[in-house]
Amino acid sequence: MSVNTNLFIYINNNLQNPFLDAVMPAITDLGGFVFLLLIVIIVILYAKISKRETLKKVAIVALIALLFSDVITLLLKHIIQEPRPFMALDNVRLLIVEDDPCSFPSGHASSVFAVVSVFIFNMEKLVRKYHLAISAVLLVFAIAILFSRVYCGVHYPDDVAAGAIIGIFGALIVNRFKEKIFGILRL
Repeated sequence: MSVNTNLFIYINNNLQNPFLDAVMPAITDLGGFVFLLLIVIIVILYAKISKRETLKKVAIVALIALLFSDVITLLLKHIIQEPRPFMALDNVRLLIVEDDPCSFPSGHASSVFAVVSVFIFNMEKLVRKYHLAISAVLLVFAIAILFSRVYCGVHYPDDVAAGAIIGIFGALIVNRFKEKIFGILRL
């Protein structure tokens, strides 16, 4: 077996315990596209109402990075069509329902890293005093999502690593061209 498969089996089977069995399915939901989309839209609306222009612009960049990264991820999923671990391996502990049969790359990983990366890249503009601490919390949150996907039995470690890379690069690209985007959107 590959290192990827062995690591999946170790996380999915050997780390099992009642606490993680209860917490990981809830954590994994926080990295879903729809949940993150709603959060970003709520942040945009809050920033607009409270007249926090910098926060609004960062949240718009996060929204675009989320959409951009997820389009790339969906295209790759349907081109590669790698079956999920619970479809390919025996004795997988499946803790959540997963309808999409394609595993590589992870959409949750792509989504959460696209959004979190944009906020981390711009955190110093948003919160000067505690930007490093807040960025660290966001990074731990994103890593917890990745771990949860493997723990819950729906992704291999390389699926979540690839998704995270796509999300980070998507965030980098969109963040790099944010001024042009703002010009197009007239922000």
